[in-house]
Amino acid sequence: MSRWIELNPHGRPVDLPDAIRRQTSPGVFTFSFVHDDLEIDNPTLDVSGRYFVSPREYGFAIRGFQSGRTAWARDFRNGTMLVVNPEGLSHVLSPKVAARILFVATNGDVLHDSAQQRRAQRYVPELVEVRLTVSATFDLHGETPEGARAVLMRMVDAALMAGAPTSQTDAVLTEHKFETSTVFAAEAPSTDTDFSQLLGL
Repeated sequence: MSRWIELNPHGRPVDLPDAIRRQTSPGVFTFSFVHDDLEIDNPTLDVSGRYFVSPREYGFAIRGFQSGRTAWARDFRNGTMLVVNPEGLSHVLSPKVAARILFVATNGDVLHDSAQQRRAQRYVPELVEVRLTVSATFDLHGETPEGARAVLMRMVDAALMAGAPTSQTDAVLTEHKFETSTVFAAEAPSTDTDFSQLLGL
């Protein structure tokens, strides 16, 4: 991901509010803030969402970054929201073209980029359904078989939600569901001796 590092870093106040993080799809988040009791996610539109306004109306100020880039910027406790032109080079905006809105963590990592989100919305996914049968044996230690089933489902659910490391695959899990779950009593190992083997029969 690209990084936004200020040419002239400034002191960040300690009493800043947090920007609000909203999940729009698995692993995709947008950020907004409250202004006049309304949640704003696009600082180039008025509170009605219809008319173009300068981000200055929401407390943004022009800031310089590496490579000569400039942006409208507003700090929050969990990062900085930036508003730039579609190319991501300048704070000069046009009411005829949608601005590019980014949210950058305090370490410079881009957590949200509206340009990438728009590209993702135009992307047509190639979906495949994978079905996997999992069998697990539990030593109950006094728990019920139903309790073991619930534990296994929570474990599988947590693993699926965590996803695979990005270095292993480009495939992205979009949804999952449990179709069936059954508890079987495990057969205890037999304590009988097969004397036919001892006798060579």
